[in-house]
Amino acid sequence: MVEIIAHNHASELISLSGAYLEQNESENNLPIGLAYRLAEDPYYYTSEFPILLSVLEQGRVVGVAVMTPPKKIILSRIDTDIRSAVACLVDYLCGIDVQIPGIVGPAIEVQTFSDCWVEGKAGVSTKLNKRMRVFEARTVANLPLSSGEMRFADIDDHSLMARWIVGLSEVIGESVSLESAKRRAEKLIKDQELYVWDNEGPVSIAGVSRPMRNGTTIGLVYTPPEYRGKGYATSCVLSLTKKLLSDGYSFCSLYTDLSNPTSNSIYTKIGYVPVGDALELDICPKL
Repeated sequence: MVEIIAHNHASELISLSGAYLEQNESENNLPIGLAYRLAEDPYYYTSEFPILLSVLEQGRVVGVAVMTPPKKIILSRIDTDIRSAVACLVDYLCGIDVQIPGIVGPAIEVQTFSDCWVEGKAGVSTKLNKRMRVFEARTVANLPLSSGEMRFADIDDHSLMARWIVGLSEVIGESVSLESAKRRAEKLIKDQELYVWDNEGPVSIAGVSRPMRNGTTIGLVYTPPEYRGKGYATSCVLSLTKKLLSDGYSFCSLYTDLSNPTSNSIYTKIGYVPVGDALELDICPKL
């Protein structure tokens, strides 16, 4: 029998389900990384209280769902009959009448959730936003670096970093306002989570987010068009991965968009290996 446990605080979810998530920590980097962030600050991502759910079967944790409204719901891998567990999760969410704009997570789990949600809700459909792959690196290749060096982004970089965050968001189809990008850049710089590849000035960036017990996640990889083709992103991500591993993390993980073969080839060249496929779907009115 499957049951859904709702948590009042992310620390409760970690206490109950953290060990389960860590069995596949790279593939579950999004839900477990969010949980750690939300344990520090429930309103880190949005002004609404998060939805934190553990999925149990006969008292054993088999999955997790995390949502920071109004953002998409995040699913972990589910270690049981996926259809029955997801159907129970969907019934619970319908029962609390939550509005879900989309779904992110492992490919089979997301597609199953999509099917159950559409069956249970009149007048809705889902649309594919992105096919992704989760990668993990525990070592890095010994590659020649481009000219320049990696450094922390600092407050003098703030305006430029905000514009680059807007540029990246446009590339990945998730446009943000300049004001929102300024706030994000300020937070990343303050927390020392944004790195610049500097070659007589910034030419590429990469960020660190969602640290976990054993690993952390790299994202915000962006090179403006005028600096592309010179290996700056490869150098930045390689150097950052090497630094994080030497700092004591067992691995680094990241997501790639499967529609972008360039980024996928960069990461495999550095030493990243695929650990699973993921989907991001939008929930929208049925046409």
